[in-house]
This record gives sequence, C-alpha cells and structure tokens, in this order.
Amino acid sequence: FGGNIALPADGAAGPISLAIAINGEAVAPTTMIVTPTATEAFFNVFSTIFIDVPAGCCSQVSVRNTSDVDIDVQNANLIAERSA
Repeated sequence: FGGNIALPADGAAGPISLAIAINGEAVAPTTMIVTPTATEAFFNVFSTIFIDVPAGCCSQVSVRNTSDVDIDVQNANLIAERSA
C-alpha cells in the first residue's frame, strides 16, 4: 500500500497512522506513522506484506486508520500480486 495522508482542516497536530489489515485486524509491522505539524500537510506513506492464502480459501485485505483522529487520504494504491 502506498498513499498520502494528512490531518483534515479541523484536526489538531499530532501523530497519525495507518496499517495494512488482514480480516479486519491491523498487522503491527505494517504500521505507517507520520507526525504533521500543520493540518492539510500531506505525507507519503508506504508498507508491504506477504500474505499466504491457502488454495481454495480467501482473505480480506484492507488499510485501516489506526489513529485516534480522522485523516485525509489521497492517491491511495493497494497492489495485490498473485505468486504461485
């Protein structure tokens, strides 16, 4: 996953974070944290993970806001690649 994140105009300066989640649970090593000093200042974040999904099964992958505040996200890209 890669994208740009920022605090919205009505937010307060402080750390914000995202993490890749599998079946709704954030995967801690994929946490992406930035600390903007102003609202609407975008920072680029990026993280990767290898997910082993057994044949005939499934898994839900998402990106979760792990901050205690709302955030803005722009130019988000989630790339899934199948390998045999």
